[in-house]
Amino acid sequence: MSQIFTKRFGRLLTSLGATVLALATATVACGQTSLPYPEYNPNNDPPREDAHLHAILIGCERYQNFPELRFCVNDCTQLAKTLNERGGYSAYNVTLVVDNAQFPTEGPVRATVMRSLEQKFSELKADDQVLVFFSGHGYRDPDGSLYLCTLDFDAERPAETGVPVSWLRDQLAACPAKLKLLVLDACHAGSEKGASEKSVPSKDLGEPFRDIAGVVTLASSAAEEKSQLWEEKEQSLFTYWLNQGLKGHADENGDSEVDIDELNKYVHRNVTHVAKEKFNRVQTPVRILRSTPGSPVVLRLSALSLKQMLSDIADQLSWAIEDQKLEKVAVFDFTTETSLGEVLGANFGMLGKRCASDLEQLLIQRGRGAFSVIDQRRLQAVLKERKFQVADLGSDKAMQDLSRTLGDLPATALGMLRNRNGREITLQCRVVNTQDGSIIASAGGVAMLTPSQWAELGHSANIIHEQQEELAPSPDNQQQEERTQAEQIVYDLDKKSKQEHPLADPNTPFRVKFMVGGKERKGKFHGNDYLIPVKKGEVYELEVETRYEYPVIMRLLVDGLNTLPEAETGEKGVKTYAVAKRVDLEEARWWLLDPAVSKRFSVRGFVTETGTQGKMRRFTVVDGEESVAARQNFTEQLGYITVAFYAADSGPRAAGSSIGSAGTGFGEEIQQDLAEASNFSLGKLLAVMNLRYASPEAIEVAVNQPPDAPAPAPQN
Repeated sequence: MSQIFTKRFGRLLTSLGATVLALATATVACGQTSLPYPEYNPNNDPPREDAHLHAILIGCERYQNFPELRFCVNDCTQLAKTLNERGGYSAYNVTLVVDNAQFPTEGPVRATVMRSLEQKFSELKADDQVLVFFSGHGYRDPDGSLYLCTLDFDAERPAETGVPVSWLRDQLAACPAKLKLLVLDACHAGSEKGASEKSVPSKDLGEPFRDIAGVVTLASSAAEEKSQLWEEKEQSLFTYWLNQGLKGHADENGDSEVDIDELNKYVHRNVTHVAKEKFNRVQTPVRILRSTPGSPVVLRLSALSLKQMLSDIADQLSWAIEDQKLEKVAVFDFTTETSLGEVLGANFGMLGKRCASDLEQLLIQRGRGAFSVIDQRRLQAVLKERKFQVADLGSDKAMQDLSRTLGDLPATALGMLRNRNGREITLQCRVVNTQDGSIIASAGGVAMLTPSQWAELGHSANIIHEQQEELAPSPDNQQQEERTQAEQIVYDLDKKSKQEHPLADPNTPFRVKFMVGGKERKGKFHGNDYLIPVKKGEVYELEVETRYEYPVIMRLLVDGLNTLPEAETGEKGVKTYAVAKRVDLEEARWWLLDPAVSKRFSVRGFVTETGTQGKMRRFTVVDGEESVAARQNFTEQLGYITVAFYAADSGPRAAGSSIGSAGTGFGEEIQQDLAEASNFSLGKLLAVMNLRYASPEAIEVAVNQPPDAPAPAPQN
C-alpha cells in the first residue's frame, strides 16, 4: 500500500494501477556517460554560530586527596562537541576546564576554576546566556557549607581548597546574562574509585541556586542517590542523556529548539528508565528553579546533513529497541503536519519516503542479531488489505489489529517532517507501542538539504538564468562559500517551483521527452507537475535536448534507480558494478551532455555496461510489483522520473568522451560507444525536472484535484 505515503498525487496514481519500469532488452540511440568521483561535497556545512551563547564545562577526575572519578573529562568534551556542532555555540565561547596530564596546574584546580568562572561571567551581557557544567565531587563541611571539589580539594581545609557554592551563587546572581543554566553531575557511583561516603548529591548542591533570577539548575540525582557511570557509553548516565537531548532528540514539538521543559522531561524519562532497567538502581534527575512563566530556550538546533541526522536517529532508536527487547519493528513513511492535519507526504514529495527507506536500512544494519524490521512489501500489502487510513495511526484498536496481522508486531517507527525553511528541515521519529500508543523512544533534529536533495521534494524548476548571476560575496572559508551558494540555489529553486513545470515553457534550455514508438508521448501539466499516461507493455525512451552552449552534467533516475551502473566493493575489495541500483540523487553517477557532439541525447534503458562496448537494457512498462525497483524492495519512487542538470566545471576535454552514432543490433542487448569522461567535475545545480508516469485513469483523477489539495483517502 505504497499509496498511503507519497506526495499529493502519489496515492492516486499508485492506487489506480500506475505501471512502472522493468529491465528488458534494449537498444541505444546516443548519449554520453561519465563516471567520476565529484570533489564538491555540499554536506560539509559549518554550524551556525551565535555570539550570545557561552558555556564553561568543568570536569574533575584525578583527585589528589579524594577518590578518583572516570568519564568526567569525556562528559565535558562530548558536551562541547554537541554545543558547537548542534547548538550554534562558537568554539571560542566554550571554555573547557578539565584534567590535563601534561599541564596539571592548568587543569580544574581551585585557582583555575574560580579564575575561569570569573572571566567567563565578566564577558557576559544582558542578551547572553551561559551554560555552566560541573562533573566531579561535591562536599559538605561540618558547618553545613557546600563546596565543588576541584582536583586539589582537601577535606581538612575545604574553605581554602574548594570552590564554595555560596561564592558561585553570588557570581551567578551578579551575572547579567538572561539565562544561566547550571548543570551539576556529582555524587558519582559505578566504580570503586567513584564512590565516596563524603560526596554530596547533586540536588543538595543545586538547592542554594533555587531563588536566583534567571538561573535554572539541573541536578543529576536526588538526595541519597548516586549518579551512575555508564561503562558502555564511557559517560555518566545523566550526562549521556543530557548530551543526547541537546543534540535535538529532546525537541518534542519539532520547532527546531530545545527548551528547558523539553530537556528536563527527556533527561528525566531516560535516566530513570535506564537506571532501573540496566543498573537496578534509582536515579532521579531534578530541575531546580524559581517559579517563572514560560520555558526558556536552551539552544536552537544547528543542522546536520540529512544522512548524518538519519544515522543519529537510527542509533538512538536501535538502542531503545534492543533495550526494550523488541523482536521486530515496522517503519512507516515519514508524515508531515499541515493546517488540515496530518497529510502523508504533503509538501515534501518523495523525501518522506526516502527518509523512511534510509532509516529502515539503517535499522536493519544495526538490528542484526537483536531485532528484525518488517519487509516494506509485506507492510504495504497489509496496509492496503486493511484499508489503513492516516487517522488509524492514532487508533489503539487499528494499531492492535495491524499488530496481530503482522505476527504480534510490538512497535512501529513513526517519522515526521516539519518546518522546512529553505534548506533546513526538522525530522522527528518515535518508536510507538502498538498496544497502547505509548512512546518507547524519540529522536530527531534538524537536517540541511543539499540542492540535489531538494529535488526529491518532487518539485521542478529551471534556475539556469539565476545561476548565471553572481552569488553573494564569498568569504575566505571554502565551506562557508559552498553553504552560501547552496542556500542561494535552494532559494531560487523554491521561487521557481511556485511556477508551472519548466517543460510548459517552450523556451526552457533543457527539454525531456517521453518517447514511445518514435513519437513523443505528451503529458498533462497540473501546477508544477507533469503527468504522462502509459500502458502496460509499452517500451519507451527518454530524449533529452540541451540548448545550453556549454557541456552539462545530467543525473537521471527512474523509479529512484540510477540509469547508470553504480560501483560496489565486494568481498576482498573487488569492485563490481550494480545495474539499476537505488541511489540518492546527489550520489548518482552521471551523464555528460556535450553540445559540441550533439544537441540531443537518448537514453533507452538502464545501462548494464559502459565503455566503447557499452550495453543497455530497455525501459518497459510493467505492473508495479514486477518492476526492478520492487524486486529490490524499493517502491518509494515508483512512477517517478527525476532529471537534474548541473554545470560541468571546465577542464580539458577527455579524449574519447563523446560517443558515435547509434549502433545497430537485434536481440536483448546491443553494443554502444559509452566512453567515460573523467575530466569534468560536478558544478552547480541548474535545473530539476520531475516527471510522473501512470495509467490514463489515474492521471484523469489526479488532474481533477486542485494542484495544492491534500491527498484524498487511498483507493482500492
